Parts: sequence; structure tokens; C-alpha cells
Amino acid sequence: MRRNFNYAGFGHKMSNACSELKMLPNVRFRFRGQAMVEFALVLFVALIVLFVAIQMAFIGQAALALGQMNYQGARFAAVNQCATTADVASYMVANGSPTITRGCGSQLTVTVKDNGTTLTAGTASCSGWTAPTTCASPRSFGDSIQVSVTFNTSSIIFLSKNTTNPNFLGIPFPTQLSSQETAMSE
Repeated sequence: MRRNFNYAGFGHKMSNACSELKMLPNVRFRFRGQAMVEFALVLFVALIVLFVAIQMAFIGQAALALGQMNYQGARFAAVNQCATTADVASYMVANGSPTITRGCGSQLTVTVKDNGTTLTAGTASCSGWTAPTTCASPRSFGDSIQVSVTFNTSSIIFLSKNTTNPNFLGIPFPTQLSSQETAMSE
């Protein structure tokens, strides 16, 4: 709703107020330097918070991807009763997130336990994976398969060059992410 105001009778007072404002120094530009200093201080703190938040998002994404990849590896080991540690590792690298499988899974450590017994160590093959066809002793139905994966986060931390104890302005970042999944052989 628009209201019309009648300024009749105030003309003299308004002109005096305007002339008094003209005599004052230019108020608009008086605080210009102060605003620039305040902006610089706030910008510095805001950028630190932004970079730490981005770093934590990278680490969180890697943790979620590691859990999903570990679940897929445990499922693969449960369905393929002749799968070795190298087979499981190759499957996980072939189907995992590029964040954690970069360099053919060079930052990953995969361990597979069959009924509590650790299978022989194996490394991922970059040429892809193939489902095992024959083996000497396949797992029995209901056998427990435990797949553990550890990821070295040094490849995704960009705020610190110290790989043994990465921190930024006293904020520590994790150096290892790990995930463990258990499945029953089918």
C-alpha cells in the first residue's frame, strides 16, 4: 500500500537540513579503509574454514567409498568360493571409487580371512579381474569370510605435506582409513 505524504510546511526545515549535510565532510568515504581491513581479516578466516571443510569432505568421501568397496569385496568373496585375496583385491580395485583406487590400488591393503584363517596375501591386478573357475578346496556353504581394507590417505590430503602426521594449523587429519566386512559363503 502506497501512502502519499504532504511535505508542505517542512520546506524550510528540509532545506536547512540539506545545507547542513553539505557542510559535513564526506561521510560516505570516511570508513572505506576500515571496511577493507575488516574484509581482509574475515576473508583469511573464511578461507581457512573453507579449505579445512573441503579437506574433511575429501576424507569423508574416501571413507564412504572404502566402506562400499569393502562391502562389494566381501560379497564377491562370499559368492565366489574359490576367490583368493588377489582375486578379491583385483575385483575391489576394478569396481571401487577412483579416489581410492588410483594407481592400481597402491594405497590399499586388502586382507581376507576364511573362517578366521588369514589367506595368503595378494595384490590387485590392474588388467582387471576374472572370476576364479577352479580351486583345490572351495569354501563350504555358511563359511565366514571377513574382508578388511586399509587406505593410506596421504594421496588425498592437500593441506599438509607431512605424510606421517598430517595437520593444518593444529587440526589433525587421519593417516589411515580402514573398513571391515563379514559375509557368509553362499
